[in-house]
Amino acid sequence: MARRGAGLAAGYAISLIGGVGSLALYAHTLDAPDYGRLAVYLAAVEAFQGVLFQWHRMALVKFWAVRERGGLASFVATSGWSGAGIACAVVLTMLAARVFGAQVPVEWLAAIALGLAKSAALYAQEIARATGAGVRYACGAILQTAGVAVAGVFAYRTMHSVGAVLVVSSIVFAATAIIIGWPARRLSAGGRFQAADLTAMFRYGLPLVPVFITTAALTRLDRPILAQFESAETVGVYAAAATLVANVVTAACLLVVTPAYPWLLREKERRTDADYRRLHVRTGIAMLAGVLCLSAALYSARDAIFPLLLGETLGHAATPLVLPLLGIAIVSAFRTHFLDQAYHLFSRTRALMAINAVTLGVAVVALYGGARFGGLPGLLTGLAIAHGISAGLSAALARSFVDLRRLIREAGVLAGIATAAGTAGALAGIADMPGGLGKPWQSLLAGLSAAVVFAIGLYLFNVGRCRSLLSRNHGNTH
Repeated sequence: MARRGAGLAAGYAISLIGGVGSLALYAHTLDAPDYGRLAVYLAAVEAFQGVLFQWHRMALVKFWAVRERGGLASFVATSGWSGAGIACAVVLTMLAARVFGAQVPVEWLAAIALGLAKSAALYAQEIARATGAGVRYACGAILQTAGVAVAGVFAYRTMHSVGAVLVVSSIVFAATAIIIGWPARRLSAGGRFQAADLTAMFRYGLPLVPVFITTAALTRLDRPILAQFESAETVGVYAAAATLVANVVTAACLLVVTPAYPWLLREKERRTDADYRRLHVRTGIAMLAGVLCLSAALYSARDAIFPLLLGETLGHAATPLVLPLLGIAIVSAFRTHFLDQAYHLFSRTRALMAINAVTLGVAVVALYGGARFGGLPGLLTGLAIAHGISAGLSAALARSFVDLRRLIREAGVLAGIATAAGTAGALAGIADMPGGLGKPWQSLLAGLSAAVVFAIGLYLFNVGRCRSLLSRNHGNTH
């Protein structure tokens, strides 16, 4: 069990490091206009695979624990065939469009192929995670981040084409799906397609599609919309900064939520309602603490980290965007990875659908209107409005099954600690250091100072009962 957990934890860490490394590699290789064009295609890829296939992966996770007790082979076979059916439907639709004379640019065809290949790779990785295959999961994380980035950069340097990057990335994702998924084929050995399993997957997953459409609108439409009103260079700067911030914040969430979600599903059957809600809120507070600590450190060290990871041109241009992007990313991540997950855990998906229907309308109007009348600053304002309304509405309707009082109280303390940590980091960044410490090193020291102050504040205020947790771990080592 310990080896299994270590393997999965390594996979999560690789996803974080590899995602940031891939971003840095692209940012240092592509010029700002090409990076902006690539960002538009990749945003469309994420929206495409998220809307069409994410419900399918979530249904796999939802029913896996139950099917492990019996009927797993048939369930895996049904899940695999249904995923292949969706992919075939997409391919047939594109062929029909070509037959009837629709002119689809080659780059968009490559983007669709990339969406299909990435969906297959993510599905194979979900099976690896569900079976506890930590090594395969870690290998998948490496191939989907560093492997894709290296291949994409090689293609760009060879052909100087964004389309070539998309094609080569599709090949790597498809190879990843085969490498990671092939050993798991024995899970479906002897299994048959079951209409009952497919019906259960549809009943659970299809109502979630509006959720994913809204998520795509909030997190993926910004780049294509901005490209209508700003230059490709501006889109590139914004996309690079937003991607780096979102990767860091999302990774901090997933390091807690991804291993915790299956555990929370199991604990729901073992604990009383009151005890389970306390456990659920403590998990959310732990996630938020990690996010705010990392965000305070990133903001304090922005003058060193952004030019280092994004290159001098993109990095310095992106620095003024860090604070608003962090605020938006934190609200978005907390809503997605805690509040939305709560609706899944407590089987309130209909309420989640209603929330996302409202959010979708607000998001489209706010993003388009903001970019249309205010350019990049207007887009950021629209994003803040859309995410704020979405999180507020989600929290308001979750009060019957989430301990909002404790959540708000602890989150308020964490926000105060994060403010103090950010202030300490800012002071460390402008203070006169002995020995004439260079600017990049002083900026990194400021980030470290912010993290240390945050950790001290977390302990002093005993947020999430961290003292008792540390005492218990200390006692277990003796």
